[in-house]
Amino acid sequence: MIRRIIPYFLFLLLTASSCEKMPADIQLDELNDKGEYTGGISVSVEEYEGYPVSELLVNGERLNTDTPLELHDAGFYTLQVGYTTENSRVQKTIRIVILDQDRGIAEWGLKKWTPKNAVYQKQPGKITLVQPAEYPEGVAIPVIFIAGDSITQTLANLHVEVGGSTFNIKNGIGSWLFSHEELNENLRIGDQEGFAISSVRSGQSPEILRGDLSGDVITLEQSMFRITGDLNIPSHATLVIEQGVFITVNPGVNIYNQGNIIINGTPEAPVTITCSEPGQFWGGFISTGEGNAIRAENTIFCQSGYHTGDNYSYGHAKRQALFYMQNGNLELHHCYMTDHAGQVFYPVSSSVEITGCLVQRAKTGGQVNQSELVIRNSVFTDFPDDHPTYQDEDNDGLYIMGSNAIIDHSFFMYAKDDGIDSGGSEGGTIRVTNSHFEAAFHEGAALSSGGTVIKNHTFFKCTFVNCGQGIELGYSSPNHQVSVDSCTFTGNGIGIRYGDNYTSQHEGTMSVTNSFSINNFDRDVWNMVRNSWEADTAKMQFNNVTVSEPYDIYPELNINE
Repeated sequence: MIRRIIPYFLFLLLTASSCEKMPADIQLDELNDKGEYTGGISVSVEEYEGYPVSELLVNGERLNTDTPLELHDAGFYTLQVGYTTENSRVQKTIRIVILDQDRGIAEWGLKKWTPKNAVYQKQPGKITLVQPAEYPEGVAIPVIFIAGDSITQTLANLHVEVGGSTFNIKNGIGSWLFSHEELNENLRIGDQEGFAISSVRSGQSPEILRGDLSGDVITLEQSMFRITGDLNIPSHATLVIEQGVFITVNPGVNIYNQGNIIINGTPEAPVTITCSEPGQFWGGFISTGEGNAIRAENTIFCQSGYHTGDNYSYGHAKRQALFYMQNGNLELHHCYMTDHAGQVFYPVSSSVEITGCLVQRAKTGGQVNQSELVIRNSVFTDFPDDHPTYQDEDNDGLYIMGSNAIIDHSFFMYAKDDGIDSGGSEGGTIRVTNSHFEAAFHEGAALSSGGTVIKNHTFFKCTFVNCGQGIELGYSSPNHQVSVDSCTFTGNGIGIRYGDNYTSQHEGTMSVTNSFSINNFDRDVWNMVRNSWEADTAKMQFNNVTVSEPYDIYPELNINE
């Protein structure tokens, strides 16, 4: 939908795409078609090439030519200028992009988007706590808050207050690292008090672990361990961690696994693995060797990702992962991974299965490479947090590269970049069903590819809410196909997009059927390729799709009444 842009600066310096400085007040005929300007412009529109302007439309809206045109909001603008020379009536079209001063090319052609605050309710209903039964002295204690009986069960949003700290339960799930003192503070959820955390300080002295395991090790239930130096699990060995065990790991220490790790937490007695020092971070699991495996149930993993650079510069995040794995098998069921300095997953040529899990507060959920991935009933949120401050550090919920993935009944939300980013020059088949994308600064789902790779994305019965763009097919191979069926896009900046911020090839195709893209703030549908500054209508098709307002290049769209 079209809006007149209201100026919010008295003076702004104009910067052209050529980096050549221009005066703050310019004439209409000084604007360049396909020009990029940073920060905003103030344009005199009374004349064009010495002739009085009789008509001025900006993004289809007719404006007065008696006052300067003020364009200070980032976005894509089409100016249609009408004037009469001595010989003829002239219609001139000028396309320009205003870039935000801080976000720049990262949001080419897009209006600046900051996700809206969630609406928090007062009545909490049933709250399920996942917490260690006992914890050692001197650590931050992780507690998971679930609205209802299991995650992805409700869309409840709740404020939580304890002592001087506040945090949020969003779409039914949240977590916090408590100090020992906070455990005894009044805990308020919504407008109700009286919630109690039952974790207690243990009187046990932890058993020390480090170095090489000589064979299989099975821990005692409810025991305490401290890993003070790198722990090595050779290919012939299995480490079994039983329910209720609490493991602290010294800052920077890694667990190297060439064998098997089995973690048998239960809902009533989860296993906890975290850093020995509050506010610091241990390394992570580094699993290599053919056939290595980690299988964990009902486990809380916290405060990993110590290392960066050198051998730990993994992928887009360039930071250590909680789970780095080559040629292995990772299974996580009802696990909770919170408060990590780096990323959570970085499998290479591995099999990954994630069911009923929470991934919260990390630089990114991680990058999946040339692997087989299954995610069900899980939540990825807060990358790196849920604050409204923008940052440009590839803070994706999950980055999928050269992998096949099945994702069902899962949430990807509160990411400073994308909920799911599937890019790179490799192919793969990804099917996402019954899933929810919310509050991504950029895309709920950003889809791209390179060269001539074969890539297929399918989204079925998914919702996209409060994102800069709901779904985007960007730079892409001619063999990249995206199918969107029975999905809803609402309350985003842009609902459905073909094209992106890059000048790479855009050759993929997107088909959208039986879907709604309504009440989005800027556009319900946008087809715009940066290379050409034009729509490529052949690459995006619609069948039984409803939008809020007509889009002239797609007359087949249904209009919501």
